[in-house]
Amino acid sequence: IEMQRQVARHLSRARTAAAVGVLGAHCPIEPVLDELTRVLTRLYQDRPVAITVTGAAGLAFAGEREDLQEMLGNLLDNACQWARGAVRVQASVQMDDLLFFIDDDGPGLPPERQQEALERGARLDESKPGSGLGLAITADMASLYQGELSLQDSDLGGLSARLKLPLAQ
Repeated sequence: IEMQRQVARHLSRARTAAAVGVLGAHCPIEPVLDELTRVLTRLYQDRPVAITVTGAAGLAFAGEREDLQEMLGNLLDNACQWARGAVRVQASVQMDDLLFFIDDDGPGLPPERQQEALERGARLDESKPGSGLGLAITADMASLYQGELSLQDSDLGGLSARLKLPLAQ
């Protein structure tokens, strides 16, 4: 299974690298967030998590839909796993960048562990399912798009993932 994850990760990275810089790449973000919200609401129906999305209308990512789905899917799934009951997604524009803040009301992470959580294979808590690759994959993909992923404390009490990506004009 670990080998399958590594192969999938490298294929995803190769696809992303090929897609970066494609002129006219344009992916509306609202339908992607709507789809992810529906899927995750069903996935976590045993302990309902309210996912709210603001600011997405009319904004678009300068990249491939599959890449946006993977990055936001990883971040939203992580937030839903740890949330006590609320996940908030805020999309906005700053200069030529598309910014996403994905916040949860879970236990959060101490500041000294937040950078560690972005490293490949970092599993800070074995009690939750997963490979420990989701945040690292998202950080790698964002970097290929000249973006970035960072973690900080959320005003909801948990963790806030800040994803910066190129805005489609």
